[in-house]
Amino acid sequence: MLSPESAAVVRATLPAVGGALDEITTRFYGTMLADRPELLDGLFNRGNQASGEQRQALAGSIASFAQALLADPDARPDALLARIAHKHAVLGVTEDQYTVVHKYLFRAIGGA
Repeated sequence: MLSPESAAVVRATLPAVGGALDEITTRFYGTMLADRPELLDGLFNRGNQASGEQRQALAGSIASFAQALLADPDARPDALLARIAHKHAVLGVTEDQYTVVHKYLFRAIGGA
């Protein structure tokens, strides 16, 4: 559930973030995988990284999630979350890896 304050932040930042998703995802994967190359072993498909499919999938998920939150701030986008959770479970994503992704994703969004 999205609070009115958080909805205002998402609504205000969505155009800037949405317009820069390609740059953000490129920066995110480039920085994270340079610092944490072990994540390429079984977690991130090298072919999808090379073709840009992984970046496009992440960008699409971010945009879809933000739009779903704004469309119905009192509900969770369960279908989207379930697809992502299933994929992560199949890959064996661990709790500590979410912390790593958070760090690099938010750094990429901030442009640092």
